[in-house]
Amino acid sequence: MKNIINLVKFSFFFGALLTIVSCNNEPSVSDISRITYFPTFAYEGGNSALIPCSSDFEIPPVTATEGGSALTVSVEVEGIQGSVPSVDINKPDIYVETSSAVNADGFAGNVVRNFWVACTGDMVTSIEGLYSSTVVRNGAVNPQYFDMEYILICKKPGGAANEYELSDAIGGYYDIGRAYGAGYRATNMIVTANDIPGNSFSFSAPVPVGAFGGALTMQSFSVDSATKTINFVSDWDSGFNFVVTLTQVAL
Repeated sequence: MKNIINLVKFSFFFGALLTIVSCNNEPSVSDISRITYFPTFAYEGGNSALIPCSSDFEIPPVTATEGGSALTVSVEVEGIQGSVPSVDINKPDIYVETSSAVNADGFAGNVVRNFWVACTGDMVTSIEGLYSSTVVRNGAVNPQYFDMEYILICKKPGGAANEYELSDAIGGYYDIGRAYGAGYRATNMIVTANDIPGNSFSFSAPVPVGAFGGALTMQSFSVDSATKTINFVSDWDSGFNFVVTLTQVAL
């Protein structure tokens, strides 16, 4: 009986000792948990703006903080033709600005803003402008492709005074209407205005439809100065015809 009691006492002591040793080796909750603050961004205005070219508009800067402490913000800007140094209000373009920051624990965040910079022509001596777009493809009328925002027409960089470049020669059908993104624009189509009031225009060689490729040909182009609209037709060799109506936007 005495041996049994001693064995019980020993077992209790050994178990308590293991518990003490085990508890002393366990890290406390305060050692393994802490709060991380994700980057918080601040800026004036909204996430997009329509900007008249050569105006006094200033792009509001973006700041970032982590729990109230300032973080370094890196900025990348894309235009129609690719990466650009910054948003230039003297140069018409469709700018996508991405501001990013990383907190002390390596967690990243970003904010994306869109800026459309456009000069506005009078539709008699110039067709420059920012336009909403309605597209009918192969005769199919679908409200999904009505009043899409936006298509830019600007003077061809380095070109003649009567040469204009379209941001998308299919009116944003895939980029905006189907939300495929900028990689599906038909860029680099040049329209030469021989006589705007007389609706005499000529066009550059066929262009690819973004990542789809192929060859898109401009077939016709006309301007109605009274309604501030442009109508054009383009044919893609993949078997699609696009009838586009552009309506100039007042900035």
